[in-house]
Amino acid sequence: MNSPVELLGQVVADLDAVLRTDVVAGLNDVEKMELLWVAGEVQRRVEAVVVETVASVDARPAGSGEAGFCGKFGCRTVGELLQRVLRTDAAGAGRVVKAAKAVRREVNLSSGAWLPARWPELRAALLAGTVGVAGVLAATGPVPT
Repeated sequence: MNSPVELLGQVVADLDAVLRTDVVAGLNDVEKMELLWVAGEVQRRVEAVVVETVASVDARPAGSGEAGFCGKFGCRTVGELLQRVLRTDAAGAGRVVKAAKAVRREVNLSSGAWLPARWPELRAALLAGTVGVAGVLAATGPVPT
């Protein structure tokens, strides 16, 4: 099991195992607090996976005639695609797109190497699970683009 899809599929199966039982209701207060803490860790990392994936989507080459990433899946925009795939509303999809723009890395045209994100430390904090989408937007929202 090496692919990200397989790894996250196992996480989903593990979460389903927790939710199939009444074990959560039977936890004491300290255990419930620990469960909430770990669930927050999981949530922030899932947000990081989503943001990193969206940030890695290449724009359609201008004039290429190729369908862009979204078009390949029947959508006009990344926001529309996220609404369908993540089952979120337009505002939630928009927050993900905005966070992805803040941490996106471009490729150097001459060397092919990854350039740093506009906010490299914020990207590192996102990938480490220190902040989620809300944290990225809170940190970058007041700064003009």
